[in-house]
Amino acid sequence: MSNEVLEDLLQKDIHEDTWEWWKAHLYVLREDQDFHEAEAVFKEFSPYRSC
Repeated sequence: MSNEVLEDLLQKDIHEDTWEWWKAHLYVLREDQDFHEAEAVFKEFSPYRSC
């Protein structure tokens, strides 16, 4: 495999791991009713945030 293909695969793995962490973290914060912190995490890592 070329370095470019390996780099793309690594970036995909990092993105998927980050996405799973983000969803799990928000779930835990909401379960703990820490809505202020959940909102802050959502805004920090949301793919929908405006620039």
